[in-house]
Amino acid sequence: MRSTMITASAALVAGAAAWGNSSEPIQYTTQVVTAYTTYCPAATQFTHGTQTYTVTSASTVTVTNCPCTITKPVISSTPVVYVP
Repeated sequence: MRSTMITASAALVAGAAAWGNSSEPIQYTTQVVTAYTTYCPAATQFTHGTQTYTVTSASTVTVTNCPCTITKPVISSTPVVYVP
């Protein structure tokens, strides 16, 4: 479980960092869930805990051997207006 969550968290942090050039620190929220569904855009294989999941084509995968802790960045919904 730890390697999957670290991989997912790293991807989310990279996405949040690319979101904007704000000097404010990124805020995170953490949830403990009973199942976790994710989208795999291509064939892949990943391990969550002791379970290995194989995805043969683009599809959603639901991890049910939880509880799972999910940490993700909080994206501000405040619009940014650029004045030319």
